[in-house]
Amino acid sequence: MGKYYITTVIENCSGCLRCQLGCSEANTRKFKPIAAHIHVEMNDGDCAISFTDDCIAYGICADNCFYGALTKTVKEKSS
Repeated sequence: MGKYYITTVIENCSGCLRCQLGCSEANTRKFKPIAAHIHVEMNDGDCAISFTDDCIAYGICADNCFYGALTKTVKEKSS
């Protein structure tokens, strides 16, 4: 289970793919967007953001989002 909750604000997505590049580099040590656990698809200027089942919510994608389309919030530890 991931350390963060990842929230998307699709209206803010520019389609820059920085999230995919950051995720792929963290997971494979290569800039290979297809290997990322997050995917951004562009369709007539609109973006769609999805996460694969392999996503561990580490937050690298949100750290690399300059537009506020992805944010991360620390999950509370249960006692």
